Amino acid sequence: MVAKQVIDDSCTCQFVIRPNCSLSWRMTVRLILGFSVLSAIIATGFALLGAWMILPFAGLEIIVLYIALYICAQRNNRCEVVTVGKDSVTVVRGRKEPEEGHEFRRVWAQVVHERPVHHWYPSRLLIRSHGREVEVGNCLTEEERKQLACQLEQAIA
Repeated sequence: MVAKQVIDDSCTCQFVIRPNCSLSWRMTVRLILGFSVLSAIIATGFALLGAWMILPFAGLEIIVLYIALYICAQRNNRCEVVTVGKDSVTVVRGRKEPEEGHEFRRVWAQVVHERPVHHWYPSRLLIRSHGREVEVGNCLTEEERKQLACQLEQAIA
């Protein structure tokens, strides 16, 4: 998901790129609780029938589900901000705060949309200058990546 913001007074254009996060953390917790209750009911039923060994595996199943959904939620919190200013192009990424940043001179910056070697691989959108490059928008779909490439080319040109 790409949000574009144009700041008129300073000729600055900003693109905020985030993964499409359709499930909030609150809803994720509710989902885990729902599966936990369902799994506990089923495991208790089998335990009452004499298959008590199902109880630790049901608990293990919920722990693995929690860890997997937690990792997915953490990955969905990352954000990339591409700022095209008067003289520079800046790429900053991180989760809750900027963790990594790259700056290019606008005059020399190029937007490169690389096609994949094999058709089942995703394409790559790069901002490149003087042998340095940084990939942006790797969380986007192909169509969103093409649109972002066009918007970045227009903004940098």
